[in-house]
Amino acid sequence: MRILFVNPPYRDLRFSRAQRSPGVIKSGTMYYPYWLAHAAALAEARGQKIDLVDCAADGIGREELLTRARRFAPELVVVETSTPSYNCDLGTVTFLRAGLAGARFLMVGTHATAEWRHALEHCSELDFVGIGEYDETVAELAQALETGGPLGAIAGLARRDGGEAVEGPVRAPIEDMDALPWIAPIYKRFLTPENYLFTIATQPMVMLIGGRGCRAKCFFCVYPQLMHGHRYRTRSPAHVVGEMKWVQENMPEVREIVFEDDTFTADPKRAREIARLVRQEGVTLPWFANIRTNIDRETLEALYEAGLRECATGFESGDQTILNNMRKGQTLERQRSFMRDCRDIGILVHGCFMVGFPGETRETLKRTLNLALELSPDSAQFYPVMPYPGTGAYLWAQENGFLNTGNFDDWLNDEGGHRCVIDLPGLPARELERFCESAFRRFHFRPRYILRKLLQAATSPREGRRSINAGINFLRYLLRGRLDDPRAQPSAAGAASEDWYARIRVPYGRMETLERTGAFVPPGKT
Repeated sequence: MRILFVNPPYRDLRFSRAQRSPGVIKSGTMYYPYWLAHAAALAEARGQKIDLVDCAADGIGREELLTRARRFAPELVVVETSTPSYNCDLGTVTFLRAGLAGARFLMVGTHATAEWRHALEHCSELDFVGIGEYDETVAELAQALETGGPLGAIAGLARRDGGEAVEGPVRAPIEDMDALPWIAPIYKRFLTPENYLFTIATQPMVMLIGGRGCRAKCFFCVYPQLMHGHRYRTRSPAHVVGEMKWVQENMPEVREIVFEDDTFTADPKRAREIARLVRQEGVTLPWFANIRTNIDRETLEALYEAGLRECATGFESGDQTILNNMRKGQTLERQRSFMRDCRDIGILVHGCFMVGFPGETRETLKRTLNLALELSPDSAQFYPVMPYPGTGAYLWAQENGFLNTGNFDDWLNDEGGHRCVIDLPGLPARELERFCESAFRRFHFRPRYILRKLLQAATSPREGRRSINAGINFLRYLLRGRLDDPRAQPSAAGAASEDWYARIRVPYGRMETLERTGAFVPPGKT
């Protein structure tokens, strides 16, 4: 079967769909479509013919996509979606269906997982929806369509049956991660590394996945909450390092490897073994990973010696009650200790800070900015929490009447940037947005920070070029201007009550609910 995998266009913007908060990013960031690449690699390994088109990265519109699709003549088209691009993506399915007679259409991704019934009921051109991890779902669907096998038995597949949208058996997360083929060869054949950007990495870079799932229970994080769950299922160290070495030997344009696991160091022993094999196999490319603050210094030192150049870390808030309410599972003191270790060792840190959580007040916002200034990582980002459907954060916002829109088109502004969609008691959405804008400027435009960056550039030209490129992209964003969003309305949440700033219990997301109710049982567990 001929399968076309599509990261569809979103207007004419460089829309980064695969990241945890899809949008057009201030720095120009553009993620690889790594989940589509995983599914494409597995489908090809099962004997299917594949094509992968990344419209967002390559600047391909619907007409050009249709022309390329007709040349390939797919029998199955797999379209990835996200919350803010959902309506646009349904429109792309409708457009393609009119020009591809005989093709069947499958929509996948986080938003499709949460809203599968809506997708099937509101887009008659859509045949199927993949729910959760969809690698095996795509492969099994293709086989069933080829052989005429039963569709209802395919786990993780939603479809129409007699005009009604129905869901098949729940698909458990993949356990044998080494059974998934490498995705770097897919990148080399179908994608252009120069079209992707991760400003806190050396360019060009590639994005790899060493494992899926996250042991942390942060109630807002979309992939663990919606698709991958809260166990860290990993590829073996040899499998990971083998792909790193393949990149080094077969993609000479690549200057850095970025691991997009939610928490690369969730298993410290495994992380140290990867570090050992990197040195043993002669992998010299620098690399990047997402790391939580609860990692020990010994592991950080081993990773640094193996080429870990920088990490991204979710500090999120400078207030312990807010950290507790979001179920972050870390303390302020641990955050400070982690930052000290990284600075002593030489690992650069990109700090992630978020606002808009249960109990948030103007005082907690100040504490978050003060913590960012105190920790002073190499760079920082400040965003309002985006409560995506299917997460505990969405249920919390919905149940309390904090969502200020029911239209997913409103989740981005006209330039594709994130638009805060929650009004909290005493903190309307626009105030949260203004805080993030102000905090970003205050952090990066401090004289001490600028001097530090100049010294860094003098001692490490590579880091200097990276910082200059990131700065240029952000200045372009500033020059475009950021006007008040005309859709933003005064807060309907009212003033904060006396018990607003308090420890609360937040709802569970899709995957945690399934895990707790025993909807699927991981192998080896009862």
